[in-house]
Amino acid sequence: MASIENSQQTSCGKAMRSIVWLLLLSVMLGTTGCGGCRSETPQERQARLAKEAEEKKKKEEEAKKKAEEEKKKQPFIVDAPISKPSDTDLTVSRVKPGHWMTVTQLMKSNYEDWGGVTTLQVIDNRQRPVPIDQTPFTLSSSRPVQLAKGRPRQVENVFLAPNVSGMASVKCTLRGRNYGAVVGGNPKGTLLSTMESYQYFFVVLAKEPSRYNYVKSLNGVLVPQDSIDYSFGGGKDLAHYQVLLPDISKQVPLPDNPMCWTTIAYILWDEVDPDQLDRQRREALVDWLHWGGQLIINGPNSLKLLEGSFLAPYLPATDAGAVDITQDDVRTMAEYWSKKKPVGRSANPPKELKLTRDWSGINLNLAEGVDENSGLAASTGGLLVERQVGRGRIVVSRMQLAERDLLTWSPHYDDLFNAGIMRRLPREWSKGDNSFDAGELHAEWDGKRGAIRDAQYVTHLRLFSRDVHADANATNNVPRDTFDDDGFVEADNRTTEIEPAEKVGGIGAWNDYNATSNAAREALRQAAGVQVPDASFVVWSLGLYLVVLVPVNWLFFKALGRVEYAWIAAPIIALLGTAAVVHQAQLDIGFVRAQTEIALLEVQGDYPRAHLSRYTALYTSLSTSYDTQFDDPTAVAAPFPNSPPGEFRMLLGQSRTNVELTQAKNVHLAGLQVSSATTDMVHSEQMYALDGPLLFQKEQGAAPKVINRTQFKLGSVAVVRREDDAEGSPQLYGCWIGDLEPNRGTSVSFAPVGEDLFAGERAKEASKDEKRLDLEPIFRLALDPLHMDPGEVRLVGRLDTVLPGVEVNPAAAQLRGAAMVVAHLSRAPLGKPKPDKNSPRDVIDRVDDLGGEDFSNPYLDPDNEGPDAGINDLFGPPN
Repeated sequence: MASIENSQQTSCGKAMRSIVWLLLLSVMLGTTGCGGCRSETPQERQARLAKEAEEKKKKEEEAKKKAEEEKKKQPFIVDAPISKPSDTDLTVSRVKPGHWMTVTQLMKSNYEDWGGVTTLQVIDNRQRPVPIDQTPFTLSSSRPVQLAKGRPRQVENVFLAPNVSGMASVKCTLRGRNYGAVVGGNPKGTLLSTMESYQYFFVVLAKEPSRYNYVKSLNGVLVPQDSIDYSFGGGKDLAHYQVLLPDISKQVPLPDNPMCWTTIAYILWDEVDPDQLDRQRREALVDWLHWGGQLIINGPNSLKLLEGSFLAPYLPATDAGAVDITQDDVRTMAEYWSKKKPVGRSANPPKELKLTRDWSGINLNLAEGVDENSGLAASTGGLLVERQVGRGRIVVSRMQLAERDLLTWSPHYDDLFNAGIMRRLPREWSKGDNSFDAGELHAEWDGKRGAIRDAQYVTHLRLFSRDVHADANATNNVPRDTFDDDGFVEADNRTTEIEPAEKVGGIGAWNDYNATSNAAREALRQAAGVQVPDASFVVWSLGLYLVVLVPVNWLFFKALGRVEYAWIAAPIIALLGTAAVVHQAQLDIGFVRAQTEIALLEVQGDYPRAHLSRYTALYTSLSTSYDTQFDDPTAVAAPFPNSPPGEFRMLLGQSRTNVELTQAKNVHLAGLQVSSATTDMVHSEQMYALDGPLLFQKEQGAAPKVINRTQFKLGSVAVVRREDDAEGSPQLYGCWIGDLEPNRGTSVSFAPVGEDLFAGERAKEASKDEKRLDLEPIFRLALDPLHMDPGEVRLVGRLDTVLPGVEVNPAAAQLRGAAMVVAHLSRAPLGKPKPDKNSPRDVIDRVDDLGGEDFSNPYLDPDNEGPDAGINDLFGPPN
């Protein structure tokens, strides 16, 4: 029995072991069958990802279709506003505080043809309209819109982006005409993405924009930083530019109003038909160039298209036919831009510019005055040439700017692009101090350490009415403690001592507290209001009144034999006398209105358009709502603070009111509510057409000559030139002219200018007309050599009139005005651009030194010398 039991136990143990092995085998087979013992093949992974992408795309299309169906049920479709300039697929409005912005919105009426008005207003994160700083006003922008049933339309509008670093939105309202019912819009607003004061747009207009993806990674665009300055984000790299690469096959996303181009620093142009730009945008682009815009043209694809175009008169060269560019042709450029002095450590040898094959390029016929032995041309062997256009510049290349050999020649091509093509300051490279170990790549301007966030070194654009400050060397950096909890500039911090807070929008920002605006405001405060008659007028009026009241009155009725009627006539004569005095003095007692305007007309030499800034003071003795109309469609306007910074206080019982800027055939600023016995002000700017330019002609062997081709007689004219001495100190030389009639010229002889800056001559002229407005503070700004470029020749003068093109309703009984003329007649020729002081290759030896730095930048891998090093991520692998 025992043996039987043992045998049974053994059999059971074997059975159990067999069952366990079978289970393990089945698990292994099951796992193997589902791929557990083999990895997914590349083909299977590709097929799976393709299937997942197709399913995702299908779901997105279904969601989009559903959203479109929902939209069709709505009477109106109003998409979020998108700022211009912009990328084609951009879904946010990227704006620069303190600048006028153009936005476009897709609108559609689903049920009927409809006409009405669209209005934009900036609101804060509490849904409150953002006020115009230091005023009792808010500002909205509107324009009429006509929608055909079922047909979508892109509608453009403009608005002033407030000085805000925190969250802000732009609200759109669609309403019927004559302040009819609201029918659509986005009442909660669309969030604005704000740019820093030092950031500007770099716009690429190209038939194939993807060729210029590399611009985003250039270290002149994305500036390497490794600093312990945590007030600005520590070691975070700085994006000096927002690079935009729009698809221009359907439209060119540029503003049509030149007042909205102050956010654009550079435009790169490649194979664009100039007819794609309408008249307004062509005009705006040329205006932008004259005030400092920089246009970079890829010559081989573009110059033929530009022949006879609106840009032809300003091009530095024309296409002289195709040619191959060889290794010998690039030698001058390679040598000039690769030689650096070692700084702090032994320099690595420069990287050679090796042509893997000859480049396709063009020959150039240089325009008159363009010399290939000077400036950018001299530093590149004529492969790049440039021409000044007013303050701005056009650069044309003989070769393709996206040549692969050029892009692998980093960091030297990056240096050429920064200091040569973009004409920016040279830089000094070092290892930063923000890392715990070796430190990472860090850039500063050569000789201007700490100014890397200063907007004046990022954009060349300048407007005298916006960019002249009491401290000519003030930084554009904005202290963080100048903002309140909501991100808005605090009113109490807006003092004359806090220059940075006044320039939160950087260069080109709408500025009510710079030196020019302050001078205009002070002149208006002195001149605005009622003009009181002088003593002689009072004595003369009183004497005439007494003569009529007594002897004439008595003799008249005595002759009639009714002397007693003289007593009845006395009060009637008193009333008539009062009316006569009021009429002669233009003083309507009890309901007087007065308008005073000080303007600044900024002109570029040999250009028949000017930038006009008006500062208008409106006084009333009874509460009045004013409507200002401008003839020019480029005009923009907003309330102007009437008190110095920090002194604004709301009146007792006063509340903020909205002022609306309407853009139609004419531009209107409506609803400026001026309280009784007070003065409020308006700041407006526009481009202004002249009958002809102001010219500065220099002929060999003869004295230079100034010629006035405009429609205006200029007074108090002086012509000055800035020259710097051996120590770099600015010296002023000039000539007093006095009056300069239209279509007349006069010779100029330069001599050293004294500290009074021709004040004695102006005072002598003023003594002849004691009623003319005082422009002396603006004269002194315009004649200050610190506010001039080295080598610049400038004309300053005045116009004693209100310039045509504006109408204020209700009209004022008293109207006075004067305009300051600032004309930049000539500028010094551009010298050779200066390369960086040293090279990133002198600072960073190996990729390992960078501690995980982005390898997609070519200069970060100096050991990889292949023709496609570092750019495969941008262009894909070579063919």
